[in-house]
Amino acid sequence: MSDGFEADLFLAEFVHECREATDLAVQDVLNLEEMHDQDTVDRIFRALHSIKGNSSMLGLMELSKFVHKVEDTCSDIRSGQREIDRKAISVLLKSFDKIEEAFDNIVENGDDNIDYSAGYSLLQDIQSPASEVELTRASVEVPAGSAGPVLTGGESLGVIDSAEPEPAPEAQKTELQEVEAAKQDVAFEVEKIEVRSKPTALVVDDDFGSRKILSTFLSRYMPCYIAKDGVEAIQAFSESLSGNTPRFDIIMLDIMMPNIDGLQACKAIRQLERSRNIDSFGSEAKIFIVSSLSDEKTIHKAVYECHADSFIIKPVTFDALEKQMVRFKLIDPK
Repeated sequence: MSDGFEADLFLAEFVHECREATDLAVQDVLNLEEMHDQDTVDRIFRALHSIKGNSSMLGLMELSKFVHKVEDTCSDIRSGQREIDRKAISVLLKSFDKIEEAFDNIVENGDDNIDYSAGYSLLQDIQSPASEVELTRASVEVPAGSAGPVLTGGESLGVIDSAEPEPAPEAQKTELQEVEAAKQDVAFEVEKIEVRSKPTALVVDDDFGSRKILSTFLSRYMPCYIAKDGVEAIQAFSESLSGNTPRFDIIMLDIMMPNIDGLQACKAIRQLERSRNIDSFGSEAKIFIVSSLSDEKTIHKAVYECHADSFIIKPVTFDALEKQMVRFKLIDPK
C-alpha cells in the first residue's frame, strides 16, 4: 500500500479478522471428509478470497500471491474440475497451516516474508490441467496504479466480452469511433459540471478489512457510510433517496458478497435512480466497482451492463482512486 497510508495500524485487526475466518474455513475443510457439500466449499472459497484481497490492500503481496494459488485450487474443487479426495483435503489443510505461519510472522515481524515454496509445491502437485492454463493467464499482472477500464471519463476504451466473436475490421473501426465519440461527449459533460458540494460516500464490502481501509481513506475527503452486502447497499441508497440519510455521491462496491453481489446491487441502484428520474451526469451517484476479479467478462458486465462508472482492480492504489474522484468532480484537485 502506498500514498502515506498507515497500513501498520491495521495489521493487528487484519490478523485477528483473518484468523477467525481461517478457523472456520479449516473446520469446513475437515467437514469435507464426511460430506462433500457445495455450500461448504463456497464458504472456504470466500474466506480465501477475502484473505487474498485484504492482504494485497495492506501490501502483503507474498501472502496474497500464495492465497491466490490456494484459491485457484479451491475454485477447481468448486467447479467440479478437481475431485474432493483425501489428497485435496490434505493440501488445503497444509495450505491453511502455511497461511497461519504467515500470520505469526506478520504479528512478530510486521511482514509476510516466510518461505512459501513447500506450499507452492503441494498446490502444483494437485493442479488440474484447466487450472494450469488459468495460472498461465494469471501470470500477466495488472500494472500498479491501474484503475482498470472506465466507462465514463476513462483513459482506456473498455473491454469486449471474450465470449463474443471478434468483429470484422470495419465493424471494429465503427465501434472504436463510437466509443471515442462517447468519451468526448463525457469529457465535455465533465467540464460543464462543478465539483460536488459536501459529497458523501458509501463503501460496500462484506470484508471488514476492505471496509476499514477504504472508509478511512475516503473519510479524508467526506463523510463515509458502510454496508456489509448488496442488500444493505440497496436499502441504504433507497433511504437516502427518501431523505432519511444524506444522498450518496460515490458508492464503492465489492463484487463477491453474500445475498446480493456488487453487480446486482449496482444494477438495482441504477434502476432506483431511473425511477426517481435521477439519471443526469451531474446528479447520479458515481459507482466504482472495487474488486480483485479482473477477467474481461466481469469488467465488461460491470461497465456496460450494470453501468458502473469505473472498475478498479484490487489492490487499490490510492493515487489512482483519488484521480478518479477528481475526474468525476467528486473532490477538488490538490
